[in-house]
Amino acid sequence: MASLPIFAAADAAILTAQNLIQPVIRRRRQISSSLMFSEASSSSDNSADSGVGLVPSFIVPEFIESAETLEYIGWGEEKATDIWARWEIVKQIESNEAAFEHHFLEYALSAIPYLKPEDRQEDWDAEMLNWGVGAELRAAIMDEGYTNIRLTESAQYWVKDTMEIRYLSLERLQRDSQMRAQTSATSTNNTISTNNAASSNNAASSNNATDTRENPVAVTQFATSSTVPGRLALYKAIAKDRVGQDPTGKISIESLVSGTPSDFRGVGGTVLYFTPTPEVAEYYRGYIRRRCNSAAPLMLQLLVPNSFIEALRPFILRFGDLWKEIVFTSRRGLLLRGDLKRIHRLPLIIAPIARSHNRTISNLDDYHQISSVRHVLYVKDSEAIQYVFQGEDMLDGLEECGELRPVSESSTSAS
Repeated sequence: MASLPIFAAADAAILTAQNLIQPVIRRRRQISSSLMFSEASSSSDNSADSGVGLVPSFIVPEFIESAETLEYIGWGEEKATDIWARWEIVKQIESNEAAFEHHFLEYALSAIPYLKPEDRQEDWDAEMLNWGVGAELRAAIMDEGYTNIRLTESAQYWVKDTMEIRYLSLERLQRDSQMRAQTSATSTNNTISTNNAASSNNAASSNNATDTRENPVAVTQFATSSTVPGRLALYKAIAKDRVGQDPTGKISIESLVSGTPSDFRGVGGTVLYFTPTPEVAEYYRGYIRRRCNSAAPLMLQLLVPNSFIEALRPFILRFGDLWKEIVFTSRRGLLLRGDLKRIHRLPLIIAPIARSHNRTISNLDDYHQISSVRHVLYVKDSEAIQYVFQGEDMLDGLEECGELRPVSESSTSAS
């Protein structure tokens, strides 16, 4: 079963003429960074000067399902070849049986083992090398500038997360290309139809053929200020391609829900984590960019009325035995029991962000061994704080009362 190209043929021809993409070489092509970071629009609307000389640029695979894609998301060449060979067998069997049950990305990620090495740096790099992870991805994950964030999760988590984001960026490129090709074809057909009608009616104003349909792609509006009177500004960094949108282009708050285990939830539940400190979110965004420089990481700002926060009667949990016991239990993937169960009934908790991944915390004898130095995240020598919203009702409340939007890098740096 043949894989689809990332760029539709009609769109690729226009983009090549505009110097936004280069011809395919060895099943890969060089593309302008503007295609990675901009919203989809009709390729016929771009001028030839809109190219940036392919500097900076990216090398992307020709086909969305390919050995080249496996290398692009972070597998080494030898491992990518091995996974691809096995994938072709799987697809052939499925094709013969007319039962298509496997997704390419899921199959690629299944090569990540479940073993959880300790958080010693040399073990991480050696383990990832043994798995077949490429040198570029290993270096990005192990960047010493982001050690504090890296140690909040396992090596498996960061490999999986990075590969997912990189693959999502390719899927977005493919969707954008298909949309541009469709929009360009529709615009051309409309122009031809209008011109034919104008000729038959001997109309003088052929300019009325302009396509005035609303652009189906939402245009991101950036916040200009992070301080709004009467409202609290909270922040979250996330890869652009992980953010869901409803049909109107509004950000879906459900797409921001965190998985488990996490600091305050070991199993299940609905939890949203934000920080009131732009520098903390910027630190996380920097690690996304380091691992996925083509992913356009976003800084999201949630503006919530102070009256809404006050009505929740937030539980302020400082570093201490209770924080230690909750984090120790949750990060081990366990339910909070006994007196700790009341924590899950709290709609909002304000507390420090935990550092050290789940395996490290699980290996401790008990929660008393948790220390501020080793297990609390600090950014610029300050304790990183998180706002923890809990429960599905909280999602409804934040959607109704809050305002969620991306903020530009200049806005956060100014704040």
